Amino acid sequence: MWSFLLPDARRRRDRALALAGVLRSALLVQNIARNGTQPGELLQICIQSILALECQDSLRALGDIDSLRQSLALLCPLLQRGPGNAQEAELLRYSMALTTLGKRLLKNSSATRRVQEGIEQAQRQVVHFSDPTQRSIIAGLAQTYTEAIGTLRPRIIVSGESRFLSDPDDAARIRALLLSGIRAAVLWRQAGGHLPGAILERRGLCQEAEELLATHPQHSTF
Repeated sequence: MWSFLLPDARRRRDRALALAGVLRSALLVQNIARNGTQPGELLQICIQSILALECQDSLRALGDIDSLRQSLALLCPLLQRGPGNAQEAELLRYSMALTTLGKRLLKNSSATRRVQEGIEQAQRQVVHFSDPTQRSIIAGLAQTYTEAIGTLRPRIIVSGESRFLSDPDDAARIRALLLSGIRAAVLWRQAGGHLPGAILERRGLCQEAEELLATHPQHSTF
């Protein structure tokens, strides 16, 4: 499941990308929980990242730089100064929980097997429906999260508006996005990431994030 080795020279770059992937999922979860469904390309990219079982390139597995731009820009402030407000503290809480769950998933064979089965089922559905954000696909991935990740600790408590958290479709999207965050957390672990190391190498991770943004400038079409 989501298993591939990375050349040593790419490892810090891949750790920065993967942490940005974790943070991207946290940002989207926070958005839906506070503001309700915001369907769009980012949701599709996150679902596609879950389904990318055989991808040999971390950036392709996560999507592209544009989809990670906001989280890459936020990575430096969070690593260097810590959260500056309650919203950033919440994002950091989600992200740290996701990285911990990624580690525990890799050590739990039954949970890993359940995730693999859920992803393979979603892949078959995508062939039929072609749209990875189709309602039944999201619901299936949400169920996979509940049955596999729900057995692990810590449990992620999502804060937000009760009308959105209690909406079945929004709740399913949140769980699917948490699964995409765990996908990125697994990639981070496979690239040699661990929480003490992230603190020790925060300057290098910050530099990688800045270089990725600088070498992939955003373009506008008029």
